[in-house]
Amino acid sequence: MNGRLSQFAGTYREWSPTLMLRPHVSCLWTNDLSNSPTARIDVVPDGCVDIIWSARGLRVAGPDTGPTLEETLPHEAIAGVRFHPGAAYAWLGVPLYHLLNLRIPLTEFWKDSATRLSDEAFAAGDVTAAARRIEAAILARLSRVGAVDRSIARLRMIASACGGFESERLADVAREIGLSERTMRRRCVTSFGYGLRTLTRIIRFQRFFGLATQSSGECLADMAVRSGFSDQPHLAREVKRLSGFTTVEFVAQTRV
Repeated sequence: MNGRLSQFAGTYREWSPTLMLRPHVSCLWTNDLSNSPTARIDVVPDGCVDIIWSARGLRVAGPDTGPTLEETLPHEAIAGVRFHPGAAYAWLGVPLYHLLNLRIPLTEFWKDSATRLSDEAFAAGDVTAAARRIEAAILARLSRVGAVDRSIARLRMIASACGGFESERLADVAREIGLSERTMRRRCVTSFGYGLRTLTRIIRFQRFFGLATQSSGECLADMAVRSGFSDQPHLAREVKRLSGFTTVEFVAQTRV
């Protein structure tokens, strides 16, 4: 049984990180479920990895390939920092295919530093302050991580193009970024958790998610084309596969 889409289950907000982190971090976010009757939240794939804080402590949410149904705690409030697709590998030091569809304590990656950060987040007073504490901890590690990987950033841009790419162009994409096709495939699964084809599918689905949230009354066929799907049946298959909802159910969730 599906739950409520996580962004619509409580009071959700997100905002941009400090300027120095923007090449690595997509956003900071909070979700206050304290007044929500929702018992389960449905987290759908977005190509990203998050560091999440809640009453359960600090966890890493690995890249998802399908919907993840999570039970909520009474009066729960959640904070998080979301990395751009492909960026988290440099911060965690573990190939992301090991984290597919998993939620793992941050201590597995940052050891004692994660324990101290968890204590600071609990002492912060509210979820916004907890998100800021995670951001500050990431900023303190920036000098060790360095600049973003340009080839991964370029692959992310290619996957984000509205039309995506055709599988027969993989060799051309690899040549464009100066890698062999084999090396590019290996870099993709290490940095994204999966190949470029899967990343393209997820980003296209997220484009539809954005349109469903912003549009009012637009027909599904038009949203399918604008999102980069070949037609409405293609959209329906992908929404069901990646969210567990039909397209009608999915759009209804974004408008309640």
